[in-house]
Amino acid sequence: MLAVVGALFCNALIAVLKFVAAGITGSSGMMAEALHSLADTTNQIFLLLGLRFYRRPASEKHPFGYGKERFFWSFIAAIFIFGVGATYAVYEGVVKLYHPHTPERLGWAYGVLAASFLLESASISVAIYQELREARRDGMTFGEYLRESKDPTAKTVLFEDSAALVGILIAAAGLYLTEHGVGPQGGAYWDGLASIAIGGVLAVVAFALARSSRGLLLGEAATEKVREAIRRAILEHPNVVEVVELLTMHLAPKQILINAHVNFRDELETDEIEKSVRQIERDIKRAEPMVDMIFLETARESEPGPDEPIPQHIG
Repeated sequence: MLAVVGALFCNALIAVLKFVAAGITGSSGMMAEALHSLADTTNQIFLLLGLRFYRRPASEKHPFGYGKERFFWSFIAAIFIFGVGATYAVYEGVVKLYHPHTPERLGWAYGVLAASFLLESASISVAIYQELREARRDGMTFGEYLRESKDPTAKTVLFEDSAALVGILIAAAGLYLTEHGVGPQGGAYWDGLASIAIGGVLAVVAFALARSSRGLLLGEAATEKVREAIRRAILEHPNVVEVVELLTMHLAPKQILINAHVNFRDELETDEIEKSVRQIERDIKRAEPMVDMIFLETARESEPGPDEPIPQHIG
């Protein structure tokens, strides 16, 4: 939440400054950056909606709750980055290449880019601090957390701010090369190329975020580390013979549903099986606190079961 609110404030202020500078200078690179910041500002609102809605309790219509709201709004944010930020940045750059003209009053542009870089640095620092804190709490390194975390909110802020810093450097380079007339035609095309390059950076970020959110919306399994912890918790129970199949799915970043087919020893009575199931559920939640819903399918060792787990169901 802190990272999103901080990014919302910074990006809103940056967007206003960049639009003013783009109007004064006539720079395509600056206009691309303004559209980039506008997209980022809107995305923070989307992420806040996800943080608000996912907490709603489960209902008859949505018995597994609303945890995937966070994945949905992150997916919408990725689409918005591509649709508004990347598309218009490329369009603006292409128009500038067909009708090149040298930007004016570049002091304004450099000043706004410098201020934007400082504000974006502050925003990404907050996001990194939040990610580091979450990583330490989960016993991971920063790199491991970025790869394995199912939380799209802070990851989206981190990726957006990283793209914003790269975009600012690209815009500044384009303005500098144009100002000093590097290349043919007085270097007027550099500003347009900078705008297209910024659009390319945004497209890559949008694709990465959309791909991550898509997997979670489709029902992505828990990580291998989490699945092994759950499997060990089940197998360590003295009455368990075998875990035939273990299915997992993220309902929210820190909310996992599991469905397991477990074989018990033949000599167990019904009440002993029921007691074992309750103990196993406690053991699972102790081993992996993110587990929220547990469905255990039980059978005695000698009872027939599925010959082999279906490959697409593993996880």
